[in-house]
Amino acid sequence: MNTLIGISSRININKSMPFIFLAIIHFLLLGVTFYKKGNKTFSLLFISIGIGYVFEYFVLNVFKMYKYNPNIFKNKWIDSVFGALLSQSVYIPISATILTMFKLGWKWRIVAASIYGVIERLFIHWGIYKNKTWSTFLTITAMPIYFYIVAKWWDDVLNGERVKIYISIFFGYWISYTNILYFCLVLFKKYRFQIGILKEKYWEHFILVPIYTCISAIIGSVNTIYSSQESKWKGLLVLHAFDRVLFKYKVIKPSTKFNLYSLIPIHLFVLFFGENIKSRLNDYVAIRDNQ
Repeated sequence: MNTLIGISSRININKSMPFIFLAIIHFLLLGVTFYKKGNKTFSLLFISIGIGYVFEYFVLNVFKMYKYNPNIFKNKWIDSVFGALLSQSVYIPISATILTMFKLGWKWRIVAASIYGVIERLFIHWGIYKNKTWSTFLTITAMPIYFYIVAKWWDDVLNGERVKIYISIFFGYWISYTNILYFCLVLFKKYRFQIGILKEKYWEHFILVPIYTCISAIIGSVNTIYSSQESKWKGLLVLHAFDRVLFKYKVIKPSTKFNLYSLIPIHLFVLFFGENIKSRLNDYVAIRDNQ
């Protein structure tokens, strides 16, 4: 698709290959972890991504402390966010998942952070990543803390800490909505968010989308946690009403092909996914209690 935000017709393989190569390595490691540890791997992965997304929203979306240049998409904001998506949905969360699943402590956390620090310096040297107000020193020092938070969070979930379980369900909703809407925009030019405050319309979009998906995730989580099976449909009605308000005031800019009602299948899918996350987390707690 050769559009402003579509896939570039002149992808620079030299710039794209390091991102692809890293993704392949991490997916292979994730596959090995899944083979050894089972379905818990993916439940923990979603928690790892959710915690990473909180960090990424402020550091990249709001303050623009660094930027990526994988040269996959023509639009620079879209391209940079895609690099961040790989970093915060694939590379670093998979590492956190592996470290936690295999109960690897501080030594391995520091080793992993140091490896990512070297990768960051290489990416800077190759011109596919740029620090602005961020630094490699912050990467190396903050990442072991992130790995520890993920490990502690997972242990609390398995111990039945209800607040952590509820927030984990929220993370499942939040990252699902965020990633789906990202690819809706990139591939179909569908659902751009705007209020007209910032001149850079895609910067504004990537500040607004996580707020929308956060509110939608809260609605979905409350519906999953507190609604009876007979009243689950009420969550869909609340989500649709929320969308109607945003469409009315033109916060969501639809395309000519997609409208308000084409969001309903997305809500249905994510609501179903949220129910699955809740069920799995509760099962893990029950198994641990019975051991």
